[in-house]
Amino acid sequence: MSEMIADMVEIGRLPDVRMSFHLMGLHVRDVGPSWTYPSHEHPMYELHWVIEGDMKMMIEGQIYDQKKGDLLFIRPGIIHSCKSAGSRGFTYFCIHFSVADPAFSKELERRQATCYEASSPFVKELAPFLTELCNFATENKNRSLSAAKNMKMYAAVFELLGTLVEQLSQTDNVVLTKKELLASRIAENIGSSIRSSLLHGQVEDNERKFVQDIAESLNLSPSQVNRVFQQVYGKAPRKYMSEILLSEAQRLLLQTDLSIDHIAMILGYKTSAHFSRQFKRWIGIAPSVYRGTAEMDESPPLKPPSPQKT
Repeated sequence: MSEMIADMVEIGRLPDVRMSFHLMGLHVRDVGPSWTYPSHEHPMYELHWVIEGDMKMMIEGQIYDQKKGDLLFIRPGIIHSCKSAGSRGFTYFCIHFSVADPAFSKELERRQATCYEASSPFVKELAPFLTELCNFATENKNRSLSAAKNMKMYAAVFELLGTLVEQLSQTDNVVLTKKELLASRIAENIGSSIRSSLLHGQVEDNERKFVQDIAESLNLSPSQVNRVFQQVYGKAPRKYMSEILLSEAQRLLLQTDLSIDHIAMILGYKTSAHFSRQFKRWIGIAPSVYRGTAEMDESPPLKPPSPQKT
């Protein structure tokens, strides 16, 4: 064995990858000139791309006039509504997503709702992946996807999201302050603590200790951790933890055939009843109802997740 190791030279390696990813409500639609969609919000990011025609999107009182090729980026929990703006209606592509990854979340959390014109370098870089997903959705309308097609869809989505974050970084040329760097370290610690606890099925028991343990590891007080994180991310660390757990719960409910009892066990809940109560606090519906939901746009709007109560 020692001779084998001595004769081996590693010339490349990537870090282990474990990312909780949730994709929902990806669709392409034609709508008429009188079409409207009422004010709503949801706990996921949204990309809204106009393929043909004109529309108006109102986001927290501000109106965005979207024309052919324009792309809107909307953060979770933001109230928005939309309607046709032309005499012929319009065609649009929409995708809702969440990714429980500190570095990814950090890039997205810093941006408010923004509309990028079709002629911008930002949209030009994203357009090939948006088009690929539009074609994929159109070709596979109302079909159950095979494992191979699911992987191809995930690949296209990750290409899109990777390019999205890359373009946001280049567009804004962000230089993080010391406070932002510290908040990013806190987010990384929260993510790694939850991943470790998920492996051992101890999230429910350990959740109360997360902030205290993270504070000790960074030589800070719990109040400092809460204050810095709130100032940079706009939410308390415990709410951020809840969002990661919610994303993992949603992924397991939609992307696996595991029973709710098994999912509750994986997430560290002592009983499925406790998990079901907590899940309902997060988004207002039970896990079994959520699993049966076919598409976000055809279900009641979901409220943003609240900090976990135990």
